[in-house]
Amino acid sequence: MDDKISQLPDDLLLKVLTFLPTKVAVSTSILSKRWEFLWMWLPKLEYDDSEYSPGERYKLYSFIDLSLPLHKAPVIERLRLNFDIYGRSYRAYSIEKLVLIAVTRCVRELSVTLVSMPYKFTRLPSNLFTCKSLVILELTGPIFVNVPRMVYLPSLKFLILGCMVYSNEKSLHQLLSHCPVLEDLVLERNDEDNNSPFTLSVIVPSLQRLTLQRLTLKISRGYHFEGLVINTPSLMYFKILDYLEEYARDDNSNYSYYFEDTPKLEEADIESTYPDINKFVRSIRSVKRLSLCIRVNADEEALYHEGIVFDQLQHLKLCSCGPNWSKLLVRLLKDSPLLRDLEIYLNEDHTSSRVDAPVSWQNQLDCVPTCLLASLETFKWTVVYVDHKKR
Repeated sequence: MDDKISQLPDDLLLKVLTFLPTKVAVSTSILSKRWEFLWMWLPKLEYDDSEYSPGERYKLYSFIDLSLPLHKAPVIERLRLNFDIYGRSYRAYSIEKLVLIAVTRCVRELSVTLVSMPYKFTRLPSNLFTCKSLVILELTGPIFVNVPRMVYLPSLKFLILGCMVYSNEKSLHQLLSHCPVLEDLVLERNDEDNNSPFTLSVIVPSLQRLTLQRLTLKISRGYHFEGLVINTPSLMYFKILDYLEEYARDDNSNYSYYFEDTPKLEEADIESTYPDINKFVRSIRSVKRLSLCIRVNADEEALYHEGIVFDQLQHLKLCSCGPNWSKLLVRLLKDSPLLRDLEIYLNEDHTSSRVDAPVSWQNQLDCVPTCLLASLETFKWTVVYVDHKKR
């Protein structure tokens, strides 16, 4: 019987192979001589060792180390590496070499995710930071980032940096300031990234989405960074998970915070303990969707300055983990005349952190908020607190 599939043109066969996992696409090389090297023209490659035994990993690394330099595709549109580089297999394999090959092939999407022993870091080639074709860059794990003097990523739009180790506190700022069209930035940190606390500076005029979050623990002031500077006039989405270390709480006055106005901001998700709420509120007052899980000081009766109005806010989600959350809710109801959806919830991670009953609602409302009379359509309250002693 004739093999009609093999008679199809190479371009069409390659199109079919791109829909297969790289491992399966490579296995087609044993079908016939017609298929033997066809996979080497694939523009998208993904290697993941998570399902391999230690012995199989060594073979995988050796295969990639030999085959990638000989890959025939003139452009590598996407290269994804997900490796658990423990022990000897790491010494037999060079992540830096693979990244270098991808850059010389005009890579457009590069993803490197590594799991390694603590304090065992992988370096990146310097020409990665001048790659003109790169649009998406994701780096996660023990990767040492030493940004060279010459850095310029003219096409980079999406950047994810997780648990990186920076050569100095200026490295990240230097990298971000040379990404003229960057739109989406995700920064993740944990206890094992081995960085000294530094001021996190994000000054990117083109940035539209910014996420500062954790992998194992929340980003913490006094431990992960000692200041935050954000100047992103085009920002539309902002998320931060940030909390203050217990030992640093008394020294919170030394924590610097600067957030320029974000007139285009539409959605904000903020989880923070004892933030400077006035600075936060001034920066997010244009949002349409707002999720808050914050703690405010008991003696901070004003919460934020009078006169601030959330004149575009339609969706509000508020965590009830703090003892003064109801005071904040009352203020937000008064200052959100167009509010349509309201949800009160309790973060699963904070069920044990509630130490007091919600503040009494008595004497907090001197009049009915406009939104309750004119715009509110849905109200959802989960994990309602009940004081059984007063029943």
